[in-house]
Amino acid sequence: MSKLYRSTRDRVLTGLCGGLSEVLGIDSTLLRVLFVLSIPFSGGTTLFIYFVASLIIPKEPNYPFDSFGPRKPGYPGYNDFGSNYSSTFGSTAGTNSYNNGSKHTGSSNLDAMMEDIEKKALKKEVEELRKKLSNYEKGEV
Repeated sequence: MSKLYRSTRDRVLTGLCGGLSEVLGIDSTLLRVLFVLSIPFSGGTTLFIYFVASLIIPKEPNYPFDSFGPRKPGYPGYNDFGSNYSSTFGSTAGTNSYNNGSKHTGSSNLDAMMEDIEKKALKKEVEELRKKLSNYEKGEV
């Protein structure tokens, strides 16, 4: 069971219903409708409990920026900057037709191509520097 937080992604007022819906695994809209319908039947007690709970329950922690929005550990696509991608993308993530089976954990074809381009550019730069150095040593400035 996951820890209860006030949601930062699915919030209307405080994020409490969004966080509860994530923990309980139900739709947040349904939970909000049930909450509003329960207010007159409880004499306003659920409203009081809601605000007290929103003061006690912490907000969802902010994780490193992700273009898909904040994610929690254990959610698909979560990366803690150092874990391998094989658990997220499956065991065949590092092998593709471009890199001929070499191990590029979590790399796509584009990443492997960019890596090769960078290596070639570095080799070319080293060759140019060696030529300049040999010309300098010969006195051909």
